[in-house]
Amino acid sequence: QWLMVLQIVQQGVYAEIAKGINRYIEHIWYVLRMETRDQRRYLLSELIDAMPTLDVRPFVQVVDNIVGSLGDAVKGEADPMVLGEMTNKLLQLHRDVEELLPPDRINEMAKDADEWAAKQKQRLLEMRNMTKKRLKESRETEHLADAILKRAGEVER
Repeated sequence: QWLMVLQIVQQGVYAEIAKGINRYIEHIWYVLRMETRDQRRYLLSELIDAMPTLDVRPFVQVVDNIVGSLGDAVKGEADPMVLGEMTNKLLQLHRDVEELLPPDRINEMAKDADEWAAKQKQRLLEMRNMTKKRLKESRETEHLADAILKRAGEVER
């Protein structure tokens, strides 16, 4: 039974991940469908310029993951004739993303998102510490709860 539960949870997690990644995949497909190298680069440039701050780092990561899955082709160790047209387009996409989004530009574009994430992390840590404090206080006063309940029972009588 546990295996079935774990499989259901796994399917749910994969579905949620897919929802988040599909937006980036659509952008990538739009770029790859362009006929010429210049058209692909122009569209990619326009997409990057209009990209929300929260999407910059994940988009770059998706492109890196896709191209990374090509294996030896990324290192230039594979025969370009064997790779096929789509692989060459993906390699061009990767090079263009690296040129259009160097680390400095990524940091600048994602600055607002990074600040928001840092605030969220800080808020989460504060809430965690507050919960720990309450649990500690609860444990320290647990003996008093029994006494209060005992007295409340005596008063009702």
